[in-house]
Amino acid sequence: MLMSPLIVVASLLATGGGGQGGRITSRSLGSNSGRGGGGGNVYNRRRKGGDGNDGARRTGTASGGGRGRGRGGDVGRNRYTRDGIKKRTSASKNNNDGGGEDGDFNRKQEKLWPLPPLTVPDGPRPTYYTCRHTYEDTLMDEIRRCAERRGSPDRDNNADAMITTSSPYPGLVRVEDYDGVLPDSYDPVYALQCMPDSVVVTAESIKGIAREVLTSLLGDNEFNINGDEKPTDAKSEMQKRKLRAAERGSLSIHPLVPGMCKGQTNPIMLRRCTKIGEELSRMLKKMYPAARKAGASSSDEDGNPIAKSNERWVLQMMLQSPNLAAASLTLCRHVGPGENSHWPNVVHPLGIARVDVEDRMPSSAYRKLMEGVECMGIRPGDHASLNAATVVDLGACPGGWTSVARRCFGSRVVAVDRSEVDRALMQDEMVEFVKGDAFAFDPEEGSEGPSSCDRWMMSDVIAYPERTSELMGRWCANRWASVMIVTMKFQGNEGPDWDELERAIEIVKDNGYDCRVKHFFNNKNEVTFMVWSLLSESDDAERIKGHVSLEPGAVGTPMFPRFDSGTVWRMPKILFQFKRNEMQVDVQAMNSLYQIVQRCNTNNDASLLGTP
Repeated sequence: MLMSPLIVVASLLATGGGGQGGRITSRSLGSNSGRGGGGGNVYNRRRKGGDGNDGARRTGTASGGGRGRGRGGDVGRNRYTRDGIKKRTSASKNNNDGGGEDGDFNRKQEKLWPLPPLTVPDGPRPTYYTCRHTYEDTLMDEIRRCAERRGSPDRDNNADAMITTSSPYPGLVRVEDYDGVLPDSYDPVYALQCMPDSVVVTAESIKGIAREVLTSLLGDNEFNINGDEKPTDAKSEMQKRKLRAAERGSLSIHPLVPGMCKGQTNPIMLRRCTKIGEELSRMLKKMYPAARKAGASSSDEDGNPIAKSNERWVLQMMLQSPNLAAASLTLCRHVGPGENSHWPNVVHPLGIARVDVEDRMPSSAYRKLMEGVECMGIRPGDHASLNAATVVDLGACPGGWTSVARRCFGSRVVAVDRSEVDRALMQDEMVEFVKGDAFAFDPEEGSEGPSSCDRWMMSDVIAYPERTSELMGRWCANRWASVMIVTMKFQGNEGPDWDELERAIEIVKDNGYDCRVKHFFNNKNEVTFMVWSLLSESDDAERIKGHVSLEPGAVGTPMFPRFDSGTVWRMPKILFQFKRNEMQVDVQAMNSLYQIVQRCNTNNDASLLGTP
């Protein structure tokens, strides 16, 4: 009787070819899937054995004799010992060299290179700038352009002879300014954050690094437990005197690691760096009121509250290797227009804010607008408030920026574009869609709309830089808006058009506006103009019309820990939702909470908060 070859093969597979507990295919569910002797030799995917000695997960191959960890078998892929214990790989061994995260640091080779030399008293100090990764060369070109323009006339204005720029890590630029050519509090367009006049120190332990940082920055040998008098420079002594006189609660501490520059949520060495930040906070609170919790607001003899100063200090400490750190202590400059808008950025470590919204948005471009609003420190007023503002969104389709104005700020929006915006926005009664050319739109034509003090203009339209400059010049010359946020896009991979960018800044300032230009983390080959009207001191009553002061972190939440007045920064849990292990802000819940607190303050009735 002739048998089909398929039947013969199936019979052999079923018997296992000898040896008890012979292996079967991965789809079989019988008890024969044990890990006995090396009988079967059929491929089996990872699965738990039925009656093997160790009962661990294993993999077999088509090679003869099997690869089981049971008696008579080899170790599966050389990953396990004969006792069924998983072998330590070279990567896991490195985890124990230097302690956990430090081992990861060496294994993944995510370190700065070359590491900077240690600084000495009265010696040169490097300055670090952060930017969106892949834009390091653009930032270095901008810095060299500034150095060449400010060079001394009696010498060759060669930037390489005056400054040295390098990028030791993606998103990080180190600048050594030999002759002090760059201006104080230099704020480059492509820089997200600045660490001026940094000191570079080294120590083995967490407390040791914290002591070395404070000794080098403040010239305080009191932090040195060994009692050794270390030499200090005049700059450190001056910083110490100023910080001792600083207002209580005015100091923030930012512990940093290089991986943050790329927006990593859990970068290498973050835990160690945070521990150093905690130690810095603990040490500073003993001697400097600026590091302690801010006290209650004081009042004068008549009971009127005394306004607090806008003085802000930031201590930034970047752990560049497990035992090497660069640190900077800076009295921040207020850049406005909001009271919490400073340079360097006090609110967001490395100048990077989390601006993800969980709800569906018409486009991802909304992140750029939220970064701009957070940077300015003000937002348009709600349509039902005394500071109500109308937002004009030029080139609104598909509606990402309009969605932010409606969902996050509650403002009335006039959306202008040739194509309709998202369907949900078209059905929103607070959104007026105007079909037409964004560059020809006149907000005051045929309507008795709000004054310029009540209007914001926003534009993310794709156009040549020259047309963007003309658009801002037209709106500024007619004073159609008090605040404008506009992106200027550049062509292809040619990089920024510096001449046109500078011309646009001049146009804005010549018309009585001030502006700040930034390349945010969510910008690509474009920059964001933040423009606001300059009003005289007699116009204080109108200064706040259409504007609401933005609380720090209200729109863009900090991605990384910071220490304010000795306390780790945290936000209320109700303002966050967790999705796929990522923290995202619920902006609508935040606005609701903000309105409730405002009503409590107005009515002096805490019962409006409801049951905790």
